[in-house]
Amino acid sequence: MNSIKGIMTIALLAGLLASSCKKPSDANDENEHEAINKVTLIFSRAGAPDLVFLAEDPDGDGGLPPSRIDTIRLAGGQTYTTSIRFINIVNGVEKDLTSQIVAQGRSHEVFYIPTTVQLTVTKTDRDVSGFPIGVNSTWQTGPAAIGTVLVKLMHKTGIKGPADSPNVGHSDLQLSMPIRLQ
Repeated sequence: MNSIKGIMTIALLAGLLASSCKKPSDANDENEHEAINKVTLIFSRAGAPDLVFLAEDPDGDGGLPPSRIDTIRLAGGQTYTTSIRFINIVNGVEKDLTSQIVAQGRSHEVFYIPTTVQLTVTKTDRDVSGFPIGVNSTWQTGPAAIGTVLVKLMHKTGIKGPADSPNVGHSDLQLSMPIRLQ
């Protein structure tokens, strides 16, 4: 009798432990990635060293203002191959969320919205449906000017289309970075 109670107790505990475990990660779950508190933009051009610009907001949205927002400085009249990295920093440990966002590409899209500068951004990466993601892009710069670029990472679970406006879905990140074309 005691062995049956023991087996039942073990089975009950195993059932409780199994039901309290976290569900398996789903690459399409729109709430899987952590907060983004660091963004890195990397610009490459043939025959020139890479240019890297950062924005950091250690406490995330709200709270204190960002601790760093670099001015993007690019040559006018040039084409750059560009990539963006989304990073979560907790207790000094950086976790690159970019691959997770790309894996969830059918639910994400990055937009680059310039103000007072001539800038054409072409997204070069695609999700499984062939729709743009925007983690990788080319930037064609216009003449010398000063302005801003609004970087928006939009969530579009179940609503993403091939040519959405930057206001479709909800925002995971909105970051205005100064830009100077020289």
